Amino acid sequence: MAESIVQVTEGSGKKLHTNSYTVGANTVEDEAVFLGPYPYPTYTAVASGISGATANDHMITLNAGASLKVRIHRIAILHSQIATAAAVRSFQVLRTTTAAPTGGGAITPAPFDTADTAGAAARSLPTAKGTEAAVLLNPIITASQAILATATQGMDRYEWRASLGAKPIIIPVGTTNGIAIKNLTATANALYTLEIEFTETAF
Repeated sequence: MAESIVQVTEGSGKKLHTNSYTVGANTVEDEAVFLGPYPYPTYTAVASGISGATANDHMITLNAGASLKVRIHRIAILHSQIATAAAVRSFQVLRTTTAAPTGGGAITPAPFDTADTAGAAARSLPTAKGTEAAVLLNPIITASQAILATATQGMDRYEWRASLGAKPIIIPVGTTNGIAIKNLTATANALYTLEIEFTETAF
């Protein structure tokens, strides 16, 4: 998105959003501003109870729609069921291209505002994967073997958020463009919940 300016002149043309009131004998205008990014339509794609027993699965995928870019702001991987044996689990968050994933479980992204409908599509454990491309993140978490009954239990999770002032992960327009969270190591009996929070924009 290129930076721009708007020249404001009284009369016809663009209008600023202001709040008008009187200070002494003067009419003043306070300009409305957004403290942070514009509130674009926001969604989460959530996959629950996803098995980690098979290495190299795409546990969850998210692909752009035909007309809007996807901007990913948060990714979370949560260990939700203990494993047969404790293990260090490696994942990748990677781009997918060329082919949209098919099969597996279709996920309808949930809007934060019920008036919004996502153009992006999500899936869990697709049987036909999108073509793997650049690796963006390399999460590592522990798959626990037991829950501690008499001590504070550590939460086995990984969470990524876009840095303030930096671009989020952007998926270009096109249904073959997406990302996937891939598990690199198999862990018997382990289940995971995966969340992707995103917005859709025209730029």
